[in-house]
Amino acid sequence: MLSKVRDALKGVVAYTIVGLLIVAFAAFGVPEIANFTGGSTVKVGSQSFSQQYIVNEFDKMYQRRARESGGELTREAAIASGLPNQVIDMVTTQSAIAQYAEKMNLAIPREAVRNYLQNNESFQNPATGQFDRLMLDTILQNNALTVAGFEQIIKEDLTRSQLVESVATSGPAPERFTEAMLLRETERRNIAYLTVTDEMSGVAAEPTPTDVEQFYNENQALFTAPEYRTFDMLVLRNEDFQEGLDVPEEEMRRLYDLGKERLYDKPEKRSLYQLTYQDEAEANAAVASLRQGKPFENLAQERGMTLDAVTLNDASAIVDPSVSKAATAEDLGEGDVPDPVRSLFGWTVIQIAEIIPAETTSFEEVRDQLAADYLEQDVRRRMQDAIDEIEEVRDTGAELEEAADAVGMTVVKVGPIDRLSFAPGGAIIKDIPGDVLAEAFVLDEGEQSEALRLPENEGYFFVALREITPPALKPLDYVRDDAELRWRDRERRQRISQTVSLIRSEVESGKTFEEVADQFSRAPIVTTIDRRFQNEMISPSFNEQIFFAELDDLVSAPAGTNGTQVVAQIREIGYGRNQISPQEVEQIREMIGFQLDQELLEAFVLSIRDDMGVKINSEQIDALFRDGY
Repeated sequence: MLSKVRDALKGVVAYTIVGLLIVAFAAFGVPEIANFTGGSTVKVGSQSFSQQYIVNEFDKMYQRRARESGGELTREAAIASGLPNQVIDMVTTQSAIAQYAEKMNLAIPREAVRNYLQNNESFQNPATGQFDRLMLDTILQNNALTVAGFEQIIKEDLTRSQLVESVATSGPAPERFTEAMLLRETERRNIAYLTVTDEMSGVAAEPTPTDVEQFYNENQALFTAPEYRTFDMLVLRNEDFQEGLDVPEEEMRRLYDLGKERLYDKPEKRSLYQLTYQDEAEANAAVASLRQGKPFENLAQERGMTLDAVTLNDASAIVDPSVSKAATAEDLGEGDVPDPVRSLFGWTVIQIAEIIPAETTSFEEVRDQLAADYLEQDVRRRMQDAIDEIEEVRDTGAELEEAADAVGMTVVKVGPIDRLSFAPGGAIIKDIPGDVLAEAFVLDEGEQSEALRLPENEGYFFVALREITPPALKPLDYVRDDAELRWRDRERRQRISQTVSLIRSEVESGKTFEEVADQFSRAPIVTTIDRRFQNEMISPSFNEQIFFAELDDLVSAPAGTNGTQVVAQIREIGYGRNQISPQEVEQIREMIGFQLDQELLEAFVLSIRDDMGVKINSEQIDALFRDGY
């Protein structure tokens, strides 16, 4: 169960407010009252989620995954891979944490929310570095929120995040635990493996018309055309509203000068090594040895420390004024060692590790960005005026096309198109923004969307859905060749699997692996592998399977995409030499400590879910996603 809530937990732990807004507004929408009334397909504590809410969440996550896969992920594959369960885990985990925080009377003061909005760069004007109220107003308007409602969302999200993060215990893993993990990494296994191919598995059967028809009837989801939709699309991009706007040169110069020190001047940055001694004589001896070429790392080791532990990456962060003055002296270069410094805690010895010179970004380098920032306000106002006019025309009952004409824009007619941008017949319909397509598959027939924001503040879009063509089973005569190819593929895989079972049974009956392989005129390949080994036959997942097996066990797995399988026997288990340095061991301890921290957080979230009580109507969920949804 811990692994099942991992994605949802990471979403909760990793949330910043801007990330939360992206997830809440752009990806999942603001939940409406209707989502928490009616028949409850999923219930967490006192909060219920309807079938339609779960479907909408699935649809949005699927669209995102499909785009990430380049269109290769089908709905059937997404459902088969367990995406509906991932959606339910996400919804239930976030709900449970929110209710638990409320139960504990946890809350974020309004002042903290106000300070966050004022100081977060995502709400600041890039040119002035000041809070931009227009940006906040745009978010509120785009999501039909009031200021009070927006603040409440931030409070709830910050509360959930701080509740979960309070469990974190940043620190390295125990030494014994780390030693066991390092021993695991040095493990080596001697194996013999045999690739089982189609040629080793007998003569392929020939399908009869009845075989093909039966396969077609039993696998109708493979031969069902997806749902298609036809819609009107109106996209308003920032560049559409820049015509006629100009940026005075003197204004760009003023903006550059205003932000130069904060944005474009990068001061010199120094990193250094430092150690503090109680005795001045000991500090002088350390300085002398460094000037004679002794590595600072050796000094650190003599004090039982690593080089990382005595490294300060930014000299400007030094608190002690005496040490800061010595470390930033202009006459020091990389590798230089000044005299010991009388510091707050004793005698500090430092050595300059690296100096990154000061750097200034010129006006010419940022001119285009300054112009874009300057025009942004005017572009937003123009766009908002166009959106208001479109909405006014549509309020009279006009169609989207007529409203677009009123502002001199053109509606694009799209479709029929499926969720992955394919037209009937398989051609790709290009230049359809992913968010536009996702919205088109949320609307009902005849329904129009409000103005919705494009990703990365590129503009807005409207969608008016014209027609829905539901999924339809393709006639057998139309897909007979495809059905026969799929039948042959299944038959080949079944023969190969039967051959693998035969090999296993004969080895278990007492024959050697070599004797069984010889029956097929083959010989096993013998090799020694570690946990990172892979080749054409041994994939990372099969490697993991090998290292989980016992001595003399047989394990098997697919190899490639044509049904070929590989069978491996574990012959010997041993350990190689540990070549990891003490410094690397410390880094590994930190990394393992972080992973343990994540497991602790997951366990905490799981206990919250158990306390709140998560109830899922499995029959309704199965019905929602049966037959490829």
